[in-house]
Amino acid sequence: MSNLLKEHVQNVLEANFASLGQTRQRIEELEAQGHRIITGGQIGDDGWDIIDWRTSEILAAGGGGIEAYEAAAAELDPDGKFVHHDRILEDEDLTYVSSPELPDGLANAIEDWALAEDAEEVAEFIGWPVGKVEEYQAEI
Repeated sequence: MSNLLKEHVQNVLEANFASLGQTRQRIEELEAQGHRIITGGQIGDDGWDIIDWRTSEILAAGGGGIEAYEAAAAELDPDGKFVHHDRILEDEDLTYVSSPELPDGLANAIEDWALAEDAEEVAEFIGWPVGKVEEYQAEI
């Protein structure tokens, strides 16, 4: 059973790493087309911000709810070149890694652990270097 669990954790990390590569490629394609990747949005009931994803520069921030956010976004991006990072992630196939030998619920719980747990603990369990686990656990 231990080898099965180690294999599943390794498969999870490898699938996550492959997904990261696809996301990076999609971002690079969008940027090459002249798009700017942004993050931010609604904060609490009234606040909002618009942040450059690549540089973390706050492009705009304020209150006034969604109407003020949309007005600021339209002013900053009159040509419609902003792409929100969340939209890129929505296009991805974010399914759990399955294993025929494990019940889905257990496989999903192991995946959650493998991607969120301390890299040292995961590395020790599967026998990978900590740096590799950190790289494969990364989010984009």
